[in-house]
Amino acid sequence: MKRLPFLPIAWTLALFAAVVFVVDNLAGALLPKWWVMQKAWELVLPDFAFGTWAGFFVGLVESFVGGFLTAVLFVPIWNFFAAREKSQMTPAMKPASQHQG
Repeated sequence: MKRLPFLPIAWTLALFAAVVFVVDNLAGALLPKWWVMQKAWELVLPDFAFGTWAGFFVGLVESFVGGFLTAVLFVPIWNFFAAREKSQMTPAMKPASQHQG
């Protein structure tokens, strides 16, 4: 299996987490019954408080860092198992001219 490159995966997860956070907070500001996600973010992100600019920027940074840290855990675990699977695969076939007789 192919090994995952760390930085592209880390940036992708970090930006994805930040975009989801921004969209969810925007929905929370526009839709008054969005309180379930507001409470979920407050549980997951320390020092995040919905409805304040300081809380928004703290939550944005924390979600970005959380996405990046997800890659710190995920990519090495994936690469470990990918390398392990590759070592357990059957060897490739060789042309007859390379066999010793």
